[in-house]
Amino acid sequence: TPYDVLEEERGGWEDHEVQLLDDALRPWRKTFPDADVLPDVRLFSPAEALVRVSPGAVLLVVGRGGGPAPRLGAVTHAVAHHARCPVAVVPDA
Repeated sequence: TPYDVLEEERGGWEDHEVQLLDDALRPWRKTFPDADVLPDVRLFSPAEALVRVSPGAVLLVVGRGGGPAPRLGAVTHAVAHHARCPVAVVPDA
C-alpha cells in the first residue's frame, strides 16, 4: 500500500526524495557515464515499489548484507520471490 502523504505535501516530499536520490547517484554517474540510469521515486515501501516495476525491467539488482551468516533482508527476500524479471542479489562489499 502507498505511504500516507497528504496531497498538499506530496510535491515537497517528491522533490526532497528526488534530490536525495540524485545525490546518491552522482558519484556512480561520474564513474560510469555510459550507464543509463532512470531514477524513479514511488510512494510505496521499497519491496513493493521494486516488485511493481519488475514487469518492465530487464534485471533488478538488490543487495544482501554480509557478516558471518549472510541472510536476505526483507526487501531482497520479497523481490527474489515476487519479481517478474530476473533478480541479481549482490553481497555487501
